[in-house]
Amino acid sequence: MKRAVVAFALLSTMAAHARPARAESEAAREAASIDASAKAAYVEGKYTFCTAPSRPLGIRQRGLCGIAAELDDCEGFQKACNVGEAPKEPGWLDRMAEWLGPAATVLLYALVGVIVVAVAVPVIRALASRRRDRKLARRASEAPNRAHVVEDRPVHAEEITDAEAALRLAGEHRARGQLKEALGLYLAASLAALDRRGALRVARHRTNGEYVRGCEEAAARAPLREIVREVDKVEFGGAPPTDDVLSRVAARAEAIVRVSASALIVLAIGLFASGCSPRQRGDDPAGADLPIAVLERNGFRVGWLETSLATLPIPEDDRATEEAPIVIVDVEKVPLEDEAAAHMMRWVETGGVLVLFGHVDDWPSELRPREVTAETRDLVVRAFAPRAALNDEGDEELSAPIEIAGGRTARRDAFAWSATASAEELAFLGDATYAARRRVGEGIVLGVANDDLFTNVGVMPPRNAAALVALIRAAAPDSPRRTGIGAPIRDVRVARAEDGIPPPANPFAALVAAGLGKGAWHALGAAILLFLAYGIRHARPRAVAAPARRAFAEHVEATGAFYGKTRAHTHALGAYGRFLEVRLRESLPRGADPVAYLAARSGAAPERVAEVYRRALEAKAGDAPQGDELELIEELRLLAEKALGTSGATRG
Repeated sequence: MKRAVVAFALLSTMAAHARPARAESEAAREAASIDASAKAAYVEGKYTFCTAPSRPLGIRQRGLCGIAAELDDCEGFQKACNVGEAPKEPGWLDRMAEWLGPAATVLLYALVGVIVVAVAVPVIRALASRRRDRKLARRASEAPNRAHVVEDRPVHAEEITDAEAALRLAGEHRARGQLKEALGLYLAASLAALDRRGALRVARHRTNGEYVRGCEEAAARAPLREIVREVDKVEFGGAPPTDDVLSRVAARAEAIVRVSASALIVLAIGLFASGCSPRQRGDDPAGADLPIAVLERNGFRVGWLETSLATLPIPEDDRATEEAPIVIVDVEKVPLEDEAAAHMMRWVETGGVLVLFGHVDDWPSELRPREVTAETRDLVVRAFAPRAALNDEGDEELSAPIEIAGGRTARRDAFAWSATASAEELAFLGDATYAARRRVGEGIVLGVANDDLFTNVGVMPPRNAAALVALIRAAAPDSPRRTGIGAPIRDVRVARAEDGIPPPANPFAALVAAGLGKGAWHALGAAILLFLAYGIRHARPRAVAAPARRAFAEHVEATGAFYGKTRAHTHALGAYGRFLEVRLRESLPRGADPVAYLAARSGAAPERVAEVYRRALEAKAGDAPQGDELELIEELRLLAEKALGTSGATRG
């Protein structure tokens, strides 16, 4: 009897150790099967992102170059990332550009000098004319000598035209700790570079969103959208700028600015030699075609999200919750506006299942964890066995967790939720958390620190496809019991870039979202003006008022101002002298002396009156001015007013 008990205990212990080993063996076979399905999908899909990727690579594509050297059959992507290539010898075009560089610099400075002179001459002449007119109009009043404190006027983004100088200035502000000013300068540098290349037009009346929607350069639209998003968070959302945000914004701004117009011209000349080609299906290393195919081959029905994230249908009962699809959102591709993010979280709280790929700073604020940088790129996924184990009575029981090791990521992004947040960690980069699952209300959110696994290149390394499938299976609300081969097929919907923008509520909102809001208001104003223009013609006629006559004194003042502007002072003195002589002859008796009459009636010295009167009568238009003509005219006017007893008849 005792021997039987000991044998039974030994067999029980061996069975307990055998079940995890069996589960681990099944998990290894399942991982190998998923990797094989990924290779088969790559071959059958005829993807070209590894052999002939579209060029030039964008920012997101270059972010995946970290695993380019680790891929066996990806020579085209490795070449595009310059992996393992020695620097090439400069060609004849490079040598010619180097030889013509100094000459082009001299010509550029000469052209700038000519432009400066052509602009400065009219400006100087206009300033001199304005100063002369102001002096002739009235004498300058004695103003008290007071000091005024002039505050520095903030520089607007629309006033910056030198993108390189704006980048340098932004770096100086960042070094001094002025992060908000540096953030605005990075945006200004990007806008100036795009305006210089003709991709958009910078104007004071345009908003940051209009710049993004109106950008005609497809490669720059995504980084510009990310820059605008961070600037709006700081400017309008009150979020404090951080050095990490500045680093990402600086990288995107430099990528936009460095693509100069000359580089674009050279790129257009060497289009065939550089291998540039229009985008085709499957040629984007950062696309999601291959991950979607892998999920379809491993028990999921995958399709694009058919509605905006702001209009996801809220489940009303348990049946609708079970039938709701798993929604995958890559926040590095899908910009989430506040309204869309709020509705998406409300959908999760009612029972939805959400998978978030991408940088944690772009996650909804309710889920935003703390960013962590891992020490390795080696990926380990700790999930449950693909099949649920059976106990001795034949009942289903939970299986032990197993590991899917050997995966690799392109970046070392990780995160850590707060201690109060109850989360289940599923994937790791060393000791740092790469993916974790947590409950939000009645629903589940699976967060992944970046989107490396959900890209075409990202599922190519061994065990990466298995890690992706294991994480999506772990997002199911009934995991871990029914996430293996025998689990029911679940629907998966992938959000596109435009799904993060709420749809318009009315036709006018659609026009505003399309950047036609100001045009619609202008059209409304034009329609009102047109209605008034044609309607006024049918109104009751009104009598036309007689035009007012101009006074003779205004004519005299205008003539004097014209003389002053043309510096015809001698002609003005002679004309006024002859005018005064006619007035005196009309008032004096025949044969009387005008000089004696002026001296007697005004009380002035006869010698001075004779000198002034003689100068006025002898002045001719062709004589050179002596500089005192205006004073002589004023003196004659005062003498005539005292002598004749009137002011209006002698004023000129």
